[in-house]
Amino acid sequence: MFKKLALLVALMVVLAISSVDAQVDVLKHIPQDSDFVFSINIKQLISNPNVKKSLEENLKSNPQQKKTFDEFVANTGIDLFKDLHSALVFTSGKTAESTGKQMAGAIVSGNFNPEKILSAIKKDPNAAKDVEIGKLGKFDAVIPKNPDDGYGVFLDKNTLAIGSKISITSVLEIAEKKAKNVSSRKDFASILKNLNYNATLSGAGLMPAELKEKMKKNPQAAALAAIDYFFFDFTNADNIVLNFNGEVDKKENLDSVSTALNGFLAMAKMFTAQAPEAAEILNTIKVTSSGKSVQIAMNVPKEKLEEIKKRVEERVKQMKEQGAPEREFDRE
Repeated sequence: MFKKLALLVALMVVLAISSVDAQVDVLKHIPQDSDFVFSINIKQLISNPNVKKSLEENLKSNPQQKKTFDEFVANTGIDLFKDLHSALVFTSGKTAESTGKQMAGAIVSGNFNPEKILSAIKKDPNAAKDVEIGKLGKFDAVIPKNPDDGYGVFLDKNTLAIGSKISITSVLEIAEKKAKNVSSRKDFASILKNLNYNATLSGAGLMPAELKEKMKKNPQAAALAAIDYFFFDFTNADNIVLNFNGEVDKKENLDSVSTALNGFLAMAKMFTAQAPEAAEILNTIKVTSSGKSVQIAMNVPKEKLEEIKKRVEERVKQMKEQGAPEREFDRE
């Protein structure tokens, strides 16, 4: 019995480590110049009962959309509910000298059949107007006829890189060992260790210098310019959980950053005075600080959100029955 239990524990540990290693392995494709990386747990997002139900109901209520979806699955072999696992979005302040376009792209992990996907695109007369199938280096690629549009490159059967020309060029240079990935930047690599791949969404980044300058010019936001980098995660499960962490440049600036964030939170609560349901959610947000870090946390049980949603729907229904005037933003 003990041996079986030990084997089970060992297996669980191996699976957990393998999951983390697989995600960290994807970082090897992220360009060195990246300043922000955003992780999307597609599998968790789509498997969420509410999200899945919404997608399925939408397809069921729209026969033409359902037909298009079924044809897409048949032609490409991609089942959106099963084959897409995760995506790492990356951006940078770096721009191409010739176009001024910013580096932005994504590494999508999943189960792909590149040959079938590329064949489907090649046969599609509408796609043929905008893209062509070819090679970028040794990799199969979807190449836009307009170079300002997005590129797609299959690095292997489980990895698809998509993005602007400058971002795809950087990814390919890494794959061909002509350039280093983001792990070579020790300062940023240490920040990326805070990405939570088990969360629905998670991000980590350096505070852009341009944004800092804009903050300094705004009296209410000036203190936030002291934040050097940040990381966060959002989980949509039994509870809706949000965690944000900002690291300030100097410990003595921590109090002013906390005060500024609490000020924005108080302002938001003031604006929701006529919407008690929104105020209830805002009241769950807590701002704390320690060391050189400021934290924002929110944890709302899903049952509570459902209860609030029903109350809002009931209030809207009553307003309609009473002939309440339609607000300007409702008409828009």
